[in-house]
Amino acid sequence: MTTFSVQAQDYDVTGLRDHCGGPAWDIAGARAALLVHDLQPHYLDVLSAPSRRLLLSRVERVLAWADGLGLPVLASGPRPASRLIQRGLLGSCWGMGLSPEEAAQTALPRLAAADVTRIAKRSYSAFYAGDLETELRRLGRDQLVMAGVFAGHGILATSLDAVARDIQAFVLYDATADYTAYRHAAALDLISTMSGRVLAVDDLP
Repeated sequence: MTTFSVQAQDYDVTGLRDHCGGPAWDIAGARAALLVHDLQPHYLDVLSAPSRRLLLSRVERVLAWADGLGLPVLASGPRPASRLIQRGLLGSCWGMGLSPEEAAQTALPRLAAADVTRIAKRSYSAFYAGDLETELRRLGRDQLVMAGVFAGHGILATSLDAVARDIQAFVLYDATADYTAYRHAAALDLISTMSGRVLAVDDLP
């Protein structure tokens, strides 16, 4: 088993509503896909129980929204390593990472369905060393709605990679989480000023 230990704060994500903003983009059903980022129990278990419950309930709402519109659903997760060198610099930061068994787990049954495209990645961004861009181009999608963890790691990194690829990123502030309210708010501010639009689950069309 791998270990993942951080100091997590119990905070109410709904208090971060003021950090919404960004470009005046609108989500279009024919252009959008949903990415649920790194929703493995290995990561979620560091969150407080209330934060974890709220995150999962919001992600379930977002999945129902995507299913109702017929949007493609993608789920990212780390590609397990058999040797530390395969982790690159992430090995220095976090060690070996997830085992194959941990990487295969998901916190929500919907994400294990056959119609969910799994994206295995090598670093924080879901675009790095994976098939996310290829899948989006194949599907004819240039908008990416994001939920999951962690706002200051993979969500932020993926949004930066999206804007570099002319893919509009939409980050759901209340369907994402981080270790602390400060880190979460800081990530949302960076995204809304550099790489995407931050909005609420209730703002989804």
